[in-house]
Amino acid sequence: MVILENNRLKLVQPDLQYLEAMHRIHADPSTNRYNPGGPHESIEQTREMLLNWMDDWKRDEIGYFIMIEKASNDVIGMCGVRYRDWQNGRIFNLAYRLDTAYTRKGYTKEANELVLQYIHDTIDTNPKIVARTKYNNIPSIKTAEALGLALNPRFDNFEEPGDVYLFNKGCFA
Repeated sequence: MVILENNRLKLVQPDLQYLEAMHRIHADPSTNRYNPGGPHESIEQTREMLLNWMDDWKRDEIGYFIMIEKASNDVIGMCGVRYRDWQNGRIFNLAYRLDTAYTRKGYTKEANELVLQYIHDTIDTNPKIVARTKYNNIPSIKTAEALGLALNPRFDNFEEPGDVYLFNKGCFA
């Protein structure tokens, strides 16, 4: 079981014990404002998501984490990476979603710094990372940029209209 920590956060592997908290976050329209899939309509949809995340960990030994604020022990979001096929290779797809009550406090950046350090230390010292978001999701773009990723206009609207892609330095196919 992988657990990552800093002074404010604990990141844990997904488990069904977090189902209700993850459903609260993923069913909230405000946390899914830029999510093409929209908010979850049922707890069963969230259960399937968690089971998929758990399968990622079994198969790849990496995946998304549940983000817990240490001071309150509250589940406040998720973050992490999944492998994604990208132009004849594999790349880490960085993702994050945070309960709106915890935004603008640096949690997302801190959590993903832990994830990126973990990847560097255990999987790949020179990982290729992409983050996909919408052109108007300024908070997500700013977070990705703060983590060292940069917009690449060559991939704007690549999968859907309004999509933008940010890549880490040295990652370009």
